[in-house]
Amino acid sequence: MRKVAEKELQGDLDAILTRAQSERIVISRGGKPCAVLVGIEDYDAEDLRLASSEDFWRMIRERRAGGTSVPLSEVEARLGITSDQPAGKRPGGRKGRKSS
Repeated sequence: MRKVAEKELQGDLDAILTRAQSERIVISRGGKPCAVLVGIEDYDAEDLRLASSEDFWRMIRERRAGGTSVPLSEVEARLGITSDQPAGKRPGGRKGRKSS
């Protein structure tokens, strides 16, 4: 995580926006943190909606607390996926998804 003063942000915005795609940037004003810049170039519309949905995260917390988990190997077996396939080639992988 990189820290950037407000004045540096104003002077080098393009480089900071590029860097935010690979790490979070903490922006400070008057020496105190005031915001976090998070890159979203690889997000699609659904990712953005879910990331900010309290209902979605509540459902995730409930499932984690009360449900049973299924090992990845079992999910792959059910879907006919071998773990030696790269993630981009697996059915349902992130590559090839279209944004809404």
